[in-house]
Amino acid sequence: MTKRRSDIAGFLLLLVFWVGAAEQMSGADAQEQVTLKWLGTAGWEIQFGKTVILIDPFLTRKDWRSQAEWKTDEEAVLKVIKGADYIFAGHSHGDHIGDIPFIAKRFGSKVIGSRTTTNLALTAGVDKSRVVTISGGENLITEQFSVRVIESRHGILSRLGRKGPPRTQEILQPRNGPITGADFVEGGCYLYYFTFGRHKVLHQSTGNFIEEKLKGLNPDVALLFPAHPYDLTSVLKTINPKVIVLHHFDRHFDEQRAPFSRGIPEANVKRAQRFQRDVGSIDSQIKVIIPQILMTYTLEE
Repeated sequence: MTKRRSDIAGFLLLLVFWVGAAEQMSGADAQEQVTLKWLGTAGWEIQFGKTVILIDPFLTRKDWRSQAEWKTDEEAVLKVIKGADYIFAGHSHGDHIGDIPFIAKRFGSKVIGSRTTTNLALTAGVDKSRVVTISGGENLITEQFSVRVIESRHGILSRLGRKGPPRTQEILQPRNGPITGADFVEGGCYLYYFTFGRHKVLHQSTGNFIEEKLKGLNPDVALLFPAHPYDLTSVLKTINPKVIVLHHFDRHFDEQRAPFSRGIPEANVKRAQRFQRDVGSIDSQIKVIIPQILMTYTLEE
């Protein structure tokens, strides 16, 4: 058995494999609300019934150095996060996974992500039985929800006056010492396409897509970064979302140390508004929401 198949098999055994879960879900379960809360950057808390899912949760806002040991601001995390059954990581940069090991150990959460993400989780002391390594193409099914893992690519970064995609790097095995800022490499990028009863939610961890991988998706809600180095018209026609909620416009790489109390810079809000107008010019039927941090959004029945 390959490592990928072994990881997925372990996931399904632990979570109870349920063939056709979305179709066979009872009427009562199907009516349970899906509530989304924006955690800042690309982070989300999704609550479906009693199940709590985190995606890219990052609440630490402090100065940190690439060669220094990474330490989560535990107090800041626990002010917002009260529990988590599953944590999904779209890629492995620090502003996406830096707080995942602490949360997973605190609440016994299952961590799902690339081998870079899971190797760093193991380095930080997350139990091996609680990590699931993905590489794109998986369909993971639990009693509560299902999720399709879709390979993606990172957006364009602007650092020190230079623009371009980040260098592709991976962490191939757990580290021997503590995690440092330099360990948070991209590690591969993934979209997650969730099904909660009859509701479908697409999460984009970065600012880009592999367009041919989007065929067959039809989310009620797409959680997107407000930039499009891809063909926005083509993507919107392919996935045809009812609602887009923007994220990751609050703070960019050089700003991620700023505390939430500083709010969202005006220039970043204007960038999100431009994206909102771009979507409206393509399809005025798509509702675009520019949220505030810790905003809660409940999917309509």
